[in-house]
Amino acid sequence: MNIGEKIKELRKEAGLSQRKLAEKIGTDQRNISAWEIGRNEPTIFNCIVVADYFGITLDELCGR
Repeated sequence: MNIGEKIKELRKEAGLSQRKLAEKIGTDQRNISAWEIGRNEPTIFNCIVVADYFGITLDELCGR
């Protein structure tokens, strides 16, 4: 599972739309969409923010 797939899984488990997650972590919905479909990879900063938001480690987010 790649990072985008993991973000999508976490977002859906939390019952969040892409827009709502984007608001919560301070980014744009287009970024969430691009990450989830694999068009772009989140920056390390965005990975940290996402991991912190969901209360997981970077290793867990990266599937390590």
